Amino acid sequence: MSIRLLTQATRRNTRLSILNGAIMIGTTNSVASPDLVMTAFAAHLTSNPLILGLIGPLQAATWSLPQIWTVGWLQRTRRALPMYNYAALLRMVGWIVLTVVVLLVNDATILLGTLLAFTIIGGAAAGVAGLPFTEVIGKIIPPRQRGLIFGWRGALGGVLAVFGAQVVVFFTGPGARFDFPINYGLLFAFAGFTQMFGFFSFSLVQEPDADADVHHPKLSTEVVRSIWRSDSNYRHYVQGRTFFELSSMANGLVIVYANQVLGVRLELAGTYLLVSSILRPIFSIGAGRLSVRVGNRLPVAVGLIAQGLGWALLLIAPLVGVHGSAAEYYLVPVYSLIAIQKGLIFSNLMALGLNVTPETERALYMGTLNTWIGVVSIVGALSGVIAKTIGFEALFGITMVLSCLSAWQFMRLREDWDRIRS
Repeated sequence: MSIRLLTQATRRNTRLSILNGAIMIGTTNSVASPDLVMTAFAAHLTSNPLILGLIGPLQAATWSLPQIWTVGWLQRTRRALPMYNYAALLRMVGWIVLTVVVLLVNDATILLGTLLAFTIIGGAAAGVAGLPFTEVIGKIIPPRQRGLIFGWRGALGGVLAVFGAQVVVFFTGPGARFDFPINYGLLFAFAGFTQMFGFFSFSLVQEPDADADVHHPKLSTEVVRSIWRSDSNYRHYVQGRTFFELSSMANGLVIVYANQVLGVRLELAGTYLLVSSILRPIFSIGAGRLSVRVGNRLPVAVGLIAQGLGWALLLIAPLVGVHGSAAEYYLVPVYSLIAIQKGLIFSNLMALGLNVTPETERALYMGTLNTWIGVVSIVGALSGVIAKTIGFEALFGITMVLSCLSAWQFMRLREDWDRIRS
């Protein structure tokens, strides 16, 4: 195949990757947002902070945990895309079941149980797809361009999320034309349809075959220990990711805290989502462009500092007497800082991981990491228990410190610029 044809194939794959990412990001960050939409839906069914704090971290945990079992399969196969497609099909079945139940059932227990089952099963299916997705991206996107491509994915996804936020406001806002739970059922139908289109776009990527002559070490505890002891760069990345996941465990409780403590109406969740959706793409593409010059670690660290400032604002709120209508305005900068963090982190965190792990052992390194993050997310799933035991303010104080620790670990990383520039 000529250089020209190789370039055309790369461009086609890049466009499909950006389209898939934009659709999936736009959906997840708006009409299927676990921190806002899913949690707000659950808040109509229960006031238990344990359950409400479980939704976001539980989805993250079920995404990460299955990945350790896909490492061996990926090491033995030339292509990872078929595994992604099978998992995508299961995720679509989950969306259909959730939508049908919400549209046809009014019992709060059944609705809440279905939501939790969807979170677990859908998250696990997404986890099975996660490592094949990473492997395909690693094959088709040149190292130096990864931050930029993820930036464009995030930016276009953010633009779609702005539209999605309007859809959320239309179905669930103060002037919604549909009663609960029909409004959420229609919202979930829209989310499932858009994600189906995203899955289909990525299935059209032309994935090159992996090198079958490479000998891969078999996954074992000893191999993982050896990597941990010998690769300080990878060790800093794992530690940074660990602190990051724990620092984000209270994201879903912001709207709960605002409602129960500061007197903010739940109907404003869509408005805050709109603010976040507008800011995220701006910082996503900015971080992607910056990464071509300075690498990915600086934007990631800045994003974590922004998140820490958001937690600091929440800690200050009771001290300055913010409540009611004033609190509803006060949450705008809080969600703005969280949006900045997500915009910067999304563009560069995965690119950073791909750039600090060996190309030939990407599945081993990333699969091990993601499964560990799943274990960490289980701790994050206890955010509701922590909030109920020591209070929301103590939880936000802990996450603020963890944000700073994560930023420090990422700044200690070294990216292989000789390889990235090649």
